[in-house]
Amino acid sequence: MRAFRLVTVSLEAERVLLGLQAKRMAVKVAMGAVAALFGFAAFAMAHLLVWLALEPHLGPLGRAGAILAGDLVIAGLLVMLALRDNPSRQEIEARMLRDNAISQARASFGLLPMLGGVARSPLLGVIIGMLSRRKRD
Repeated sequence: MRAFRLVTVSLEAERVLLGLQAKRMAVKVAMGAVAALFGFAAFAMAHLLVWLALEPHLGPLGRAGAILAGDLVIAGLLVMLALRDNPSRQEIEARMLRDNAISQARASFGLLPMLGGVARSPLLGVIIGMLSRRKRD
């Protein structure tokens, strides 16, 4: 019975873990969509401002190159921030609980615990001995 309780605990921990991960991902997607919308508007305005500010110093090709370089730097920073992924404390605890319960359930599902007292009986040794002789013949 202990093995079934451990499996139940591991399934519950997995459910909690998946729920927390889904919630975190949904929040990230929603915030990313809103940030992208404001980012597009801000970039459009920033491009216009930079274009006008560089007009007395550079020609059209130089201005376009400067704006492109700035865009690439900002894009690189945003990609690095997007790739950062830190699981919450609850996620880590749920994962540890799940792994612990699964390892204990595997240990209790071995052949000897399942057979119980039958595994210690001399009759089982005789049967296994007879079966192993048949394989040799």
